[in-house]
Amino acid sequence: MMERTYRIKKILNNNVVSAMSGLQEVIIVGMGVGFQGKVHAKVDNRKIEKVFELKQEDVLKTSQLVRDIPESMFYDMYRLIDNVSKQTRINLDAHAYVTLIDHINFAMERHRSGQDIKNLMNYDLQILYGDEFQFGTRLLELVNTKYQIEMPDDEIGFLTMHIVNGAHADIKNQSSILTDTVLNCLNIVRDYYLISLKLEEAATQRITIHIKMLVQRALSDTQIDFEENILYNVIEEFDSAYKCSLQIQEYIENRLKKKLNPQELVYLTIHLNRLEMMNKGK
Repeated sequence: MMERTYRIKKILNNNVVSAMSGLQEVIIVGMGVGFQGKVHAKVDNRKIEKVFELKQEDVLKTSQLVRDIPESMFYDMYRLIDNVSKQTRINLDAHAYVTLIDHINFAMERHRSGQDIKNLMNYDLQILYGDEFQFGTRLLELVNTKYQIEMPDDEIGFLTMHIVNGAHADIKNQSSILTDTVLNCLNIVRDYYLISLKLEEAATQRITIHIKMLVQRALSDTQIDFEENILYNVIEEFDSAYKCSLQIQEYIENRLKKKLNPQELVYLTIHLNRLEMMNKGK
């Protein structure tokens, strides 16, 4: 298979260039990829570590970001993010790398000027996005170590939101809507059953994951669809859970302006009934 040919359009620094492949402009990262390079020259494919295929406006923003931050920072940040991505097996799209680097650079500036921001969502984000939260935790540790800085754990939540957007293309950068919707659904469950939902409990983790996946499917228009009528018997058998499901359905449909399939309601009822039984058994 022939290697793709890239020609340098602009040298952003020794390790980052913008390049053309046919009519498409990309950002290329690699150790020394821009060193002694010349405009229109062919990029040495042996030096390419990552090709960022971005929308045109993102190419311009990324080029400006590379110029605005210390020369080695973009490449160093890319390596940190990429290493954690491989460790956690969470793949990010190209846009997420750029937004994470931009956010970290700005967060470091804020911290150095004594303007840290509290993040009251950390606990909830840890419930909703355990894997992505671990990604953010490890990334913050590495950044703090490399730059000899002590940014607070509040930053983990902000990083997590960027990671969620970059890892789940199906929600189309709607992680804030997803998070808000899921948390409000959990509040409905708490109020309906008059129970606390604790992170360390398996029942909390199960219902949280199910509601998160339900909302993701609604946002991406990929709801469950099947013809097995037998499952509708659960609506009669699990009357209490069904009534809670109806409250959640009403909220989701009003919040997202999307109608939930009856099948989704059935599965939600089953999961709520399991939660109900587990709490009765305590």
